[in-house]
Amino acid sequence: MLKRVHLENFKALKGVDLDFAKITVLTGFNSTGKTSVIQSLAFIKQSLQRKEISYNDYLLRLGDFREVAYGHDASQPVRIEVALDDGPGEMAYSLETSPEGVEESFSRGGERAWSWDSRKEGVIEASGRLFFPLAAGGYGGGTYATDDYAGTLSAQKALLKWFEDALYLSSNRGFTRYNYPLLAGNPSVEDISNRAGDASALEEWLSNLILYRLNEAKRFPEMQKRLDVMAARLAKLGVEVSPYVTDGPSVVVDLVEGGMWVSAVNSGYGVNQSVATVVLGSLSEEGALVMVEEPETHLHPRYQRTMAEILLGMAQEGKQVLITSHSDHILQTLADLAERDGLGEDDVRVYHFEKQGRETQPTRVGLSDRETMAKLFA
Repeated sequence: MLKRVHLENFKALKGVDLDFAKITVLTGFNSTGKTSVIQSLAFIKQSLQRKEISYNDYLLRLGDFREVAYGHDASQPVRIEVALDDGPGEMAYSLETSPEGVEESFSRGGERAWSWDSRKEGVIEASGRLFFPLAAGGYGGGTYATDDYAGTLSAQKALLKWFEDALYLSSNRGFTRYNYPLLAGNPSVEDISNRAGDASALEEWLSNLILYRLNEAKRFPEMQKRLDVMAARLAKLGVEVSPYVTDGPSVVVDLVEGGMWVSAVNSGYGVNQSVATVVLGSLSEEGALVMVEEPETHLHPRYQRTMAEILLGMAQEGKQVLITSHSDHILQTLADLAERDGLGEDDVRVYHFEKQGRETQPTRVGLSDRETMAKLFA
């Protein structure tokens, strides 16, 4: 589970520390850095997969280092540290990058266990190359500062797998075409999490995932429970997914609304945008981080409240949910549910982002503080 993120000089965030709960909501005015928190995690995910610093890839297109650096000050390094709870303790990965090179470190229980610095004298590797994925794969690289090599390697693998499984859904996540090519293989949620930033790839793989999973349930009954939960959540938004194969071969995803089928691309925009969140969030594995930008996009206030219930349900299944939101309906519903179910700040946490000059300062807002929450949207 994600416990903490520390950011230095990343976009609008000069120096920020955030602690996370089972479901964490980032709210505030536009352009205050809420999405930047999610992007910092997506940036590490795509960089680790490429084994090098990657500003522009399948999840994000950030420009160059100067574009990413706070105040466009290329003389200051960007630093991102991510801490996870691995059960018996805490493990953390830190990445510092600048035009001069990168420094990585990995710690367990607050003690540094491994590091790599491309800026050291005598290093001949490319300055942007990352060695943590190689070390976690057992291929060596970097410097170990612990006698527990086996334990450290196991923890490194777990952290790398956590990043691989993390799901990032940007604000562009709806169906935009009538049909999509039928894939030869059975896609997984993890496959889609590695394509979610590219809208066309997300749509194509999501449509195939829905088709394969619904057919899989006939052969693998253990899948049925998850699909039933997914279907129940979609029903709360007034729809049912109904994929089929047509000429090409290709996949068409229909949404059944009130007993009448309609192609997903011709359905209501808010519901169309919500299908990916509900399907992928419901089918994600326990322990996965599900990150969604503004899950309330184009939804009626009643359905915004329903979406809050759905997201909390995902968190209660053992997934972790991180969203940005401008919806007082989502916040008030989470507050109502927290009060009803006796949930605390380890379950639901809210941060309000506000700029002071050029610098953003997030402030934690208690769910029980209804007066402050109401003022956020006044």
